[in-house]
Amino acid sequence: MSVGLTSAQTVPPLKLAGSTPPWIPGASFTALPPEAAFRELYGGRIDGVLGTLPGPPPPKGTGELVSIPVGLFPVSVVYSLPGVALNLDIPTLCLMLSGRVREWNHARLRALNPGAALPTLPVLVSARVARNGVSLAAAGACVKAGMWPRAWLKSNWVAGASFRRATSELQRADLTIPGVLMVLGPRDVLGGAQVAQLRSPGGAFVGPEALTLETGLGNAPTPYPGASPSLPAAPFRPLPPATEVGAYPLRGVVWLSMLKEQAYRGRRAAQAQALVRLAEGLQAGASASGLGGGFVGLPLNARPALRLSFQGKRVELDASASASSP
Repeated sequence: MSVGLTSAQTVPPLKLAGSTPPWIPGASFTALPPEAAFRELYGGRIDGVLGTLPGPPPPKGTGELVSIPVGLFPVSVVYSLPGVALNLDIPTLCLMLSGRVREWNHARLRALNPGAALPTLPVLVSARVARNGVSLAAAGACVKAGMWPRAWLKSNWVAGASFRRATSELQRADLTIPGVLMVLGPRDVLGGAQVAQLRSPGGAFVGPEALTLETGLGNAPTPYPGASPSLPAAPFRPLPPATEVGAYPLRGVVWLSMLKEQAYRGRRAAQAQALVRLAEGLQAGASASGLGGGFVGLPLNARPALRLSFQGKRVELDASASASSP
């Protein structure tokens, strides 16, 4: 597929890789672990990396890396308690993740789940030791709520964890253990998994699907009331939780990482323009199909401009409208 241009020039398909497939047409995608995806980018073999964290510094001589937020995703709280439909709030979740609420029949959990048959099982937290945006989103929410110290604001926290796993696949295997608890991204939640409802502003308990429904996946995104005027500029700062009534309170950020200088390996200026358009389309959440997979675009007031260069000059789009223009 090629990204539409005003000229009749054929543009080679854009190539993306990483852990987060794009949710609009306009690029081919190869699923790769973050380290492998960035090796491909720094080797000039792909156009960009999509993932839940910005990339590591490029090797000397490669050039500058540009990472921009292009979307949001809901972080699911997954657990294994057969027969129990679980309600949680962010403070209680933070206490469970840090090992300070250690049993499923704890008074805080009973208060949130009146009438539920909560067992006298230990809370067994499964956490990932590799850097990942799901862990960062959970840590950011817990620091923001005042439940964790700022020193725990990490993308690979393991405080309070009973199991420390290298991958989400190994985490999911822990769901066969009664009493286990973990946080997962939307593409890691298998069908039939038990997913907790979280208390939203206003008091209602909502699931992770609320994020995709409220922001209009598949249509023009709806800016949410009370949105922060800007997204975090650094990887270790949390996206502030949504404040609107009924919003799902636990969400992470999707990042698109590219080389700032786009003139490499015979690459044309039209390809650089196409990459800018694709990034803007991702920010806008434009979707021509049901391929969203739980990822949505950004509110209008939270879409940063993308500045790339080609042969030392800024990439300028042609006369066609920018995808992120109001």
